Order: sequence, then C-alpha cells, then structure tokens
Amino acid sequence: MEKKLLDFFNNVHFLQVLFDGVIIVSKDKKILFFNESAEKILEERFSIGSPCPAFFSICQSCPMNIVEENKSGVQIYDIRTKNEKHVCLSITPLFVGDEFMGVIEVFRDVSKVIFYMEEVKKQKEFIEVTLNSIIEAVLIVDDRGNVIDYNAIAKKVLCREYEELKGKNLKDIVKLSLEELPNPGERTDIYIETPCGIHKASILLSPLKIGKGFVISFYIVPESMSNLLEKGDIKIITKNPIFRNILNQISVISDYDTNILLEGETGTGKSFLAKYIHYMSPRRNGPFVKVNCTAIPDTLLEAELFGHVKGAFTGAVRDKPGKVELADGGTLFLDEIGDMPLHLQAKILHFVQEKEFERLGDTKTRKANVRIIASTNRNLKELIRRGQFREDLYYRLGVVKLHIPPLRERKEDIPLLVNHFIEKYSKMYSRRIKGISSEAMKLLLSYNFPGNVRELENLIERAVITCRGSIINPEDIHIDMDSMPSVKEEEIERIRQVLEQTGGNRSLAAKILGMHRTTLWRKMKELGL
Repeated sequence: MEKKLLDFFNNVHFLQVLFDGVIIVSKDKKILFFNESAEKILEERFSIGSPCPAFFSICQSCPMNIVEENKSGVQIYDIRTKNEKHVCLSITPLFVGDEFMGVIEVFRDVSKVIFYMEEVKKQKEFIEVTLNSIIEAVLIVDDRGNVIDYNAIAKKVLCREYEELKGKNLKDIVKLSLEELPNPGERTDIYIETPCGIHKASILLSPLKIGKGFVISFYIVPESMSNLLEKGDIKIITKNPIFRNILNQISVISDYDTNILLEGETGTGKSFLAKYIHYMSPRRNGPFVKVNCTAIPDTLLEAELFGHVKGAFTGAVRDKPGKVELADGGTLFLDEIGDMPLHLQAKILHFVQEKEFERLGDTKTRKANVRIIASTNRNLKELIRRGQFREDLYYRLGVVKLHIPPLRERKEDIPLLVNHFIEKYSKMYSRRIKGISSEAMKLLLSYNFPGNVRELENLIERAVITCRGSIINPEDIHIDMDSMPSVKEEEIERIRQVLEQTGGNRSLAAKILGMHRTTLWRKMKELGL
C-alpha cells in the first residue's frame, strides 16, 4: 500500500510545480514524497524512504499522533524552520479507507510577510509613543469624522478614560461634526462638550497626506479663575462668565468700605464670598465676625449683636461685648438678614448709618469701625411690600448688590468643583480616590442641585467615604431622582436664561452655551423658544 502511494504521488505532476513546499511522511515517520519547493525552502536535500528529520520547531513534540486521533488537520500560521525561516504550515492526515497512512505537510515561506508585519508593529509602536508624548490631545479621524486613532491624553481631556474611542464619531464625542470644526490649518478657539461639561478648546485641523481624513489636535484653554488666600483657607474655582464677572466686581469694590448685599439661594456660597471679600480688602488683618440672623432666637439677637451690661437681663452676670464690638477694625457679616425681626432692624439701620450703638441695658454710646456685608436667600423687595423688612435698611445695606447664580446656571463649574472636593475629602479621610467616571459626571450634570454647591460638596464627601474602588461611579452618587428635571425642561431653561443674559444676542448665547449658532437656532425651533 505504501509503495502504491509513493508511485501515485511521484506521478502527480502538479505537486512538483507548486510554489508551496510539499512533504508526505508515512506513519512510521519516513519520507514518501517531497517536491523541489520543499528542498528550496528548507535548504536541504531529501531522499525517499529516509527518516523524517525535525524540519520545523513544532516537531520537537510531533503532532502526527494528534492528527491521527482527531482525524483532522492542523494549521499554524507562523512557525520556524531549522534554517530560521518563517513558514505557514498545514498538516493534513492521509487515510486510505479507514487506515491512517501518514500526513501531508504543505508549507509556504512567509519570512518576508513576518518581517513586514514586525516592521508595521514597530511603526505602530513608534507612532503610539510619539502620539502619547504630545502634550496636546490628538484624534485621528476619517473623512466622515469616525475616530481611527488617538493619544492617551485625549481620553483624559475628553473625560472618557474608561471608554474606547475608536470607531466613535466626532459628533458623539464633542457634540460637533467635522463640518463644524475650523478650516484646516487654522488654529481656532471653539467650545466643545464632554461628559465633564462645556470647555473652550484651541483646535487645529490638519488633513492626512495619505488617505482621506484629518488629525485634530487640541487643548483646553484655561478659563478657571482660582484665588488662594490665607494659606489655602479660601479657594474660589469658576469658569462661569457670570461668576467671574462677580469676582471682577469684588476685586474693585473690596478696597472700599461700602456696604455689600449678597443675594442668592441657599448653598450658593454667600458666606464664602463674604469671607473672600474680607480677605481681598485692606481689613484682611482685622477680624471677620459672622452673625447668623436665623440661628439666634429673636430675644437674644440684640444682645448677641450689641452686647450687654451686667444685670441687663436674668443671667447677665457680667458685661459682655457683642459681635459688633468684636468686629471692630474688620468685617461684620450679617448672614440671612432677611430673617432679622422688624423691631431690631431700626437699631441695625442706626448702626449702619452712624457706626455707633449701645449695649443692652447701657446708656453709653459706643462706636465700632466695621465694614458691613449682609446676605439673604429671600426676596427682600417682596418682604418690603409685605411690611416685613425696612426699605431704608434695604438701600443702606445694598449700596452694592451682588446676585450669586445658583449651581444649575453654572454647570460648567461642576467638573472643576467635583475634582476639588474629591481631592479635599480624599486627603481628609485618607482615601485613594483617583477621580470620577464619565457616567457619574453625566449624572451630576443632569441634576439641578436645589441645594447648590453645598449639596454638591455633601454628595462628593459621601461618595469619597462610601466608594469601594478608586473611581466614583453612579452608584456612589446618592441623588433624589424624583427631584431631577427632564433633560428637555433643563435645556429650555438653560437656553432661556442665557438668551436673557445676552439680551437676545444669539451669536453670543451660542458661544456661552458652547454650540454653533445654527445648532442653537435649530434647538430653539425644536424646543419652541
């Protein structure tokens, strides 16, 4: 049977002219057939009937028994020969009827292919190292805006550290299509939207020299205003244009002793800003004294403010200076002035005008050199209309009035504040929290924060404590979902507010909102604005 097979293969002419090497080995591991290509590739001379040498690296554990048992062939795409060539090898079992006769080994020299593959791999690694060494974020996209490649910093800048960007469209990543980007070769500042909010980015678009597509390089333009005073005690972080305008006003008025009224919702940071004004003023080395008009009972508020003498009331066993005296040479902060009882407002008005007062139970007039800052979360004009607040006191306190925007109107600050609070509480509680996932950030950005910055800080503090890993995820953010507005309602409110701020100027509104003017026009039409 073996001799018949040998005669058969030797008479099959097409096997001799194949470019692929062919060797037939009997089950007792003797060579039954080989062609010229086999000798050329392996650089050896063979003879029929001679023992089969170990041609390939796989022969150290001969696969013939496996092929016989499984009655199926094997294919190996890259294997070494004795002369260090790379070949693609297939081993096919040879049966005559049910009898196993040996194997047919067919192989092709793929050394050049492997060499080119290694070169491509080296080039790819070189490109990857080069891309990752660039300090700007880089996206490489095709002519439809689909991402082909990117560098490591791009994922960080785009707040998508845990997402795969390849294959995603530019529109899904930064809410801008390829057509909405600047002209190639022109570096331009535009607004992009990421899971971490809306940012101004400096973008350069460069066409690929080979193939259709573009290289997009960009970096986030620093817009945050950060002020650090009193050894880190005061730190204000914002990139919101309205809040930045407030800080600009403060930088001017803080040098003067004019009275300031801070208006805004609970948790917007009025107390924080009052302290900031104090440290920006020439009175920074003097005391900063806060009086919470809500926390102190009406019956005790006058004594707390102006002090008392011994015997002024039951329990007054000695003279005691009030907050006004303690603030002498510094700043007196009247927090939540709208809750001050009406009968006490007259005495406050006199003090605001004359900077003089009398302790409770005393007839001696005293003076205090203080700068007055007041705050309220109530509508004082409405209280005046109801007769619950003195109009003359309102105008005396509000020589300069500053309205602090709620957090829902400055959502671009949320990522900055989140990172600040993560760093603050990670250090405080010795937790190794690296950051926040894009999904958790999206959740925070979709929330309207009725408790404003204070609520955000409390959420992050709790998340830092309860987070089981190193990244804060949505399950670590404990938000009352019932209080969350619909995305559509929030978008309508946001666009309406910005349009009011810009006096209906759509181009300026689009810039603040971080979108193209035509996109704003389309959204206004869709939302019925």
